[in-house]
Amino acid sequence: MKVNRIYNNNPKARSVQFQGITQRMPQIAINSAQDLTKQYKYLRYAKYYEALDDEIYPQNKYIRMENFSFLERIPQFLKRTFVEKFKEFTSFPNISKVSQKINDTFVENALKAENSDVKVLLAGYDPVCSIGLNRALPGSDIDKAYIILGKKQNVFKDDDKIIADYKGTLWNNVDQRILSLNNQNTFPEVYTLDKMFNTLDVLDSLTEKYKLDKDMDYFMQKRMFDIDPVSAGEFNIRFAKMNNGNDFSKVYAKNFAYFIESVRDGKIAYKIDNDILNVINERLNRSPFAKMSNVTQMGAHERQINTGMKDIKKKLRAREHLVDEFASWKDEDQFNLVKNIVKAVSKDQDNTFDRYFLNDDNILERYEKLNRQLV
Repeated sequence: MKVNRIYNNNPKARSVQFQGITQRMPQIAINSAQDLTKQYKYLRYAKYYEALDDEIYPQNKYIRMENFSFLERIPQFLKRTFVEKFKEFTSFPNISKVSQKINDTFVENALKAENSDVKVLLAGYDPVCSIGLNRALPGSDIDKAYIILGKKQNVFKDDDKIIADYKGTLWNNVDQRILSLNNQNTFPEVYTLDKMFNTLDVLDSLTEKYKLDKDMDYFMQKRMFDIDPVSAGEFNIRFAKMNNGNDFSKVYAKNFAYFIESVRDGKIAYKIDNDILNVINERLNRSPFAKMSNVTQMGAHERQINTGMKDIKKKLRAREHLVDEFASWKDEDQFNLVKNIVKAVSKDQDNTFDRYFLNDDNILERYEKLNRQLV
């Protein structure tokens, strides 16, 4: 997935453009630990994992097979070395430390992407994703991540261009071996503070125009207690049906809802200070759209997990014992799991270790039923 440094100034679309064909990774002969380290370093770049457009570019999966082929060429005498270097680099199999490393990488790279136009004000993500629950594997993506930017003084560039430039820098600099950004659906939502507030103003105005605010208590009850993704998102579904696209497209409104709910209910990974957090929270607390919007249900999931109503996913429970299990395995089994973790960044792992990778419910399909009604 390439994040182009271009932007669309059509207010009905307003999206940075993503496109991508997987790039072929240079392959070198692996005869020493130094060779192996050099080869593995190529995988820090997202362009070698591209998994977004497989249906458009079917060659992607074959190019990725070629890129990952070095894992099959590692000599037997270097496999143990690769595992040990992987553990040292990622903190695996201590998934709590892995999760913290991913969190820190997200924040560090968000700040590194700052430029003469903007600084990072706030950044966060879903508190009940694998990282938020301290059960992430190296190279995990970070669910519903967001970054809010503040424009520096005397900067008059278009906000969408500022965001496009920032996203391009972010995509190019994040080490995908630690944190994966090679999927459009999990790439952080990025807004300037001005754009966030201006968008909220319009969506609040539309919410009142459609008279949805008259049922605020009802929709807030749905948000707080309904655990079905479709019915819990009734406010957003009704908003989408009334939205004629003259102000914002249905897709833009849906994506902004995901973003605003992550700001409202998500885990704060970074804040520049408490003052800006208070300003943002004050604005959200008086926004009808923000109060009623509920397409992620992340608040509900967190409450259910914290109160014991719901257990975490089986794959995350299985990872709890990785430190002890991994230490007891034979070298070849350790190497095979590490190899699969490396390939799992673009979902190319085999099924040998499904217990650590596959979801145990149909949550994706249930959310797709909601998403189809929002666009």
